[in-house]
Formats: sequence, structure tokens, C-alpha cells
Amino acid sequence: MSRWARLLILCWPLLAQGASFDTPPVPSPPLPLQVPVFAQAALPNGMRLVVIERRGLPLVTAMLSVQAGSLADPPGKSGLAELSFGVLGKGARRGRTTADATALAYAADALGSALEISTGAQASRLSMTVMSEHLSESLSLLADVLRAPTLPGPEINSSRLQLQQAIKQEAADPAALASQLAWRLYWGDSPPGRLSTEQTLARIKREDVQAFCREHLAPGQTTLVLAGDLDLAQGMALAERYFGSWPVPKPVSPVTAAPAKPAQVAGPQPLGPANLLIDLPGSGQSAVLLLAPFPAQLTSSDGRAQARIAALASAVLGSGYSSRANQQVRIKRGLSYGAYSSAESLPTGGLFMLSTQTKHNNAAEAAQLLHSELLGIASEAVPAEELLARQNGLLGDIARQLETTQSLASLAADQLERGEVLADLATYADQLKRVSAAQVQAFAQQYWPAAAVRMVIVADLKQAGAGLRQQYPQAQLIPAAELDLSTPNLRRSPSRLK
Repeated sequence: MSRWARLLILCWPLLAQGASFDTPPVPSPPLPLQVPVFAQAALPNGMRLVVIERRGLPLVTAMLSVQAGSLADPPGKSGLAELSFGVLGKGARRGRTTADATALAYAADALGSALEISTGAQASRLSMTVMSEHLSESLSLLADVLRAPTLPGPEINSSRLQLQQAIKQEAADPAALASQLAWRLYWGDSPPGRLSTEQTLARIKREDVQAFCREHLAPGQTTLVLAGDLDLAQGMALAERYFGSWPVPKPVSPVTAAPAKPAQVAGPQPLGPANLLIDLPGSGQSAVLLLAPFPAQLTSSDGRAQARIAALASAVLGSGYSSRANQQVRIKRGLSYGAYSSAESLPTGGLFMLSTQTKHNNAAEAAQLLHSELLGIASEAVPAEELLARQNGLLGDIARQLETTQSLASLAADQLERGEVLADLATYADQLKRVSAAQVQAFAQQYWPAAAVRMVIVADLKQAGAGLRQQYPQAQLIPAAELDLSTPNLRRSPSRLK
């Protein structure tokens, strides 16, 4: 039977009913969100274990989440956490031998995987995804890297240089530079606002990395997440085998204790003016970014409810092709390939950003459109159809995270790193669907009034023309060559400009 004959047989019921190929089928009802069970346990040394059983494929993701990120960086040495975790995979003791970076990479390759290490604001992660038959070997590798790193001096120097080069590259990228500036402007000199620079990285010595690892690499600050082809009993046996002997650090005696750390600031310490223009000659496009407050990380029931409202408000503005910002900037006017929202909540506050990239001569128009959409969400309730679309979009994002072992492990780690309860994921869909348009509008009125909205534009001002300066005559203008993110006024000292 030919291919066309088989196609005709398959389509005949539709043709018999008068269906047209030009008419899309009626969408089927949305499937319920099937959240797996997050089984939890703890080792005697205080290390937490989470096992997410997912049968069907012989794959497992092993992820170690350590409660130490950039917020743990000491003043003047921003970047210490990222540098310290980055060199964990550059050398470790394995039994009676020492494995260098090449040997560790080869060991991961031999298991059909790679050792992935990342650092965030509150936590850092080490992970591998392997076939089930190699899980024990991968946990052996992860345990050696985390528990017995050698932290070789040459690798620290090499990693430091790589981070410094990345900072230079980001300084020439309009979008990356705008995001850094927004973060610095909002958080100021509070711990989240202390961004790593070439100078802060240069101050970090091997002794700093060693001290950081001694303080933060401990079982009581670590969670092992296993997602995939295993159950809790299997996971517990493996955790005991490779991490059960990990000793709890001895408490520091009062006589030798280090000086008490200064208390962290309760919240953001905003810097600078409401609007900031950065002149970056030679940049290919302009980056336009609006920033505004966002709720802090709260673990109470009211806090979790507010987080759902906040997520939905952000999605209405900049999540998905049909979001409000994307409709205005891309679909209706063709000024950009897209406009997007993002937000991050920390224990002391949160930051919302709405951004796009466009041609230099369109920067003023794009900025005005984003500003209008951000303020407009507070002026009237979101229509029911639009609200439902954004709710379904967020539920779709969660559903996709449930599809792979890697994203499942990340979902669990995200929840725990925010101090939330894993069981709350099972009620996420119901909580999100209960958010009303009135709640979204009230949220926008509280967090995004005109006085709270600020703007950063990074552009080649010569190419942008006079319109940008005319639209924002009170904006502070800083040439990119004079920028210094470590100073309160964001400018380099005259001596460093020479």
C-alpha cells in the first residue's frame, strides 16, 4: 500500500465529516499536571536526600545542592564563591591517588556524562546525568570532587583569568551590561549588589578559596537530589555509601573563632538616578531594560500565594510570544526579535526586569513602549482570556520541567534553595489557577508604581540620534569606558582613567 493510500485511510473519517485541512482541529482539554512524589530522608551527619522516582528510561540525574552562593562572598572579594566552586572539578583526591582536571573530565566522559558546576546567589550545584548502571560510579566521582578537592593554585589562577575575561566580554555586550547595571542599581551596596569585577577577583588568593571550602562544604549544608530510575531505598543506600562517612565539621572554639561577620543589610540600597544611559560606541544594538521591585522570598503561606501572583504578573508582561511587551515591541512594530521579563527573589527583596534589544535609532520608542506596558498593568484588570493564557503558559513551563531527570532534579533543588516545601509543588497548579485579575492588578499597583520604575539603556548614542537624549533629558549619562560597577557613582576614579 502506498504512502498516499495510507494517508487517505487515516484522514477519511475527517473528510467524511466535512472537515477541512485549512481548519485547525479543536484543542483538546488540558491534561492535569502530574507532579511526582518527592521522597525525602536525611543521613546521620545532617546531609539531606531527595529521591524522585521516574521509571521508564534507565537514566538518573545526581545533583548536589550546596547552600553557598555569591551572597556568601566577603566584602571586597566578590566572585569567591563562583571561583571556589569552579575549581572543585580541577583536582581531587580519589582513593590513594590525586586526579587532575584532565583525569576528572576523562572519568566523567567514561560514564557518558560531564561534570556540571554552577553558582547562584544562594546556592551552588554539582551534577551529572548517567545511565542507571553508572550511577554508583558517578556518585563516587561527585563525592570525591565535593569532599576532597585539591584546589590547585595554577588552576585557581587559570579560572580567575577566565572569569576576568568573561567580565570583559560582558562589558562589551549591551544586554549583559544592562542586566548587571540594573542589579547594581537596585541592590546597591547590600550583599546582592556586590558584583564581581576584575579587581575583586584579583584580590582572591588560594587561601581564600581554601577557607571558603572549609566553611561551606559540609554535609549539613548539602542536599543530594537523585531523579530517575531508582527508589528511595536505593538512593539511601548510595547516599550512605558515598556520603555517610562525611564528617560534621568541628565547631570553632571561642578562642580561635574568626571575628563575627557584619550583619547583612535588611534590604536593597538603591544607587543612582531613575534613568541611566550608557554610551557604548560600536555596539551592534541598544539594550533597553526597565527595573522595578519584586517580592522577597517568603516561606509562609501568604508569601507563597504572593509568589504565584507575582509570577503571573511577570508572565503577562513578558513571558511568551503573545505577552504584552512582545506584542508591542515585536508583533505590532517590528522593533525587536522579542521582549522578555525576568525576576529573582532573595530573602531581603526581589528585582523585576523587562527588557528588549533594538536598533539604536529605535531605543527611545522601545523604552517608551515597555514603560507604558509596565505601568498599564496596574491601571486596569487583565482580561480573563489573557489571564488564562498566561496561567496555562506557566503550567506548561512546569510540565516541561517534569519531563526530564535533569529538569526534575533542578526543580527540586530550586524549591529547597528557596526554603520552600517540596510538597507544595503538588498544589502549584491549583494555587496558580486561583489567582484573579484583581490580585494581579493590586500587585502591580503595590510594586510597580511609576515612582518605583527605573530604566537602563546601553547604546551607541551617536547612532541613536538626538531623540533618546531628548526623551530622557534628566537621565545620567556615563561613557562605557568610565564605568566601574564597584563604586557608588559607577564611575572610575580620575587616576584609573589615565
